[in-house]
Amino acid sequence: MAGPDPQPGARRAVSVYEGARTGELEDPLLPRWFVLLGLAAIPAAIGVLIWAFVAFGPEEVPVAARRPPPVEGSTLTTAVGEYNVGDLDPLELSPSCALLEGIRAGGTAVDIDRIADAVDELCELVLPEAIARRLQSFARAGGVVRFAQFEATGVDSTLDTGGDVPVVLVNARLARDGTDPLWIGPLIVHDTTWLEEPVGTAAGALLARQAEAEICGRMFLPDDRSRACNDAAALLALADPLGALEAEGFR
Repeated sequence: MAGPDPQPGARRAVSVYEGARTGELEDPLLPRWFVLLGLAAIPAAIGVLIWAFVAFGPEEVPVAARRPPPVEGSTLTTAVGEYNVGDLDPLELSPSCALLEGIRAGGTAVDIDRIADAVDELCELVLPEAIARRLQSFARAGGVVRFAQFEATGVDSTLDTGGDVPVVLVNARLARDGTDPLWIGPLIVHDTTWLEEPVGTAAGALLARQAEAEICGRMFLPDDRSRACNDAAALLALADPLGALEAEGFR
């Protein structure tokens, strides 16, 4: 039922973003004047950031906590807080190997191209048997890879097991220009580990990080690796990585 007519002379409230183009994750394009104002404010912001760093110092997140254990009752394998996923229908990719036939990607054409590049690079590798088996299971199930915005902005990816098919959700920052699309590959390997491991276990989290580090080492030279790759290596270098994961809430 329609609501009451507005009072004579009343003006309808209009959103500043009404009519603006948005991407798959509903991020509006900012007006030019706003962008210019933001650029002018950058020097002041840098000064404040430097002052805050000197005054308070960095808050270091332990490497074992950079992929938090899942929240009880959640369908995600890694806790990311609130998250936003686009709703464009996923498309089946045409990977360069039979192993990954059936895998799909969701998002814009640019998003799909980035994910496809990472999948094709996985096809170029000689994969350990266990990793290849899990990737093939994911692909044969029609598994989807797509970008998402996470409240926990430092988390790189998570696997959603709650739908008809498994979905690897990759932090939307890896959809930006200037990031290497191939960094997505090790994240897919990490998250598909949970297709065989009990979710939330320290042993499973350690195995996932080992698989990720293995692929990072095969795909990249040390200077080309992502932060996620470096985190995986740092965790494995700890004296007791399993104990460190248990201390962060993995069971």
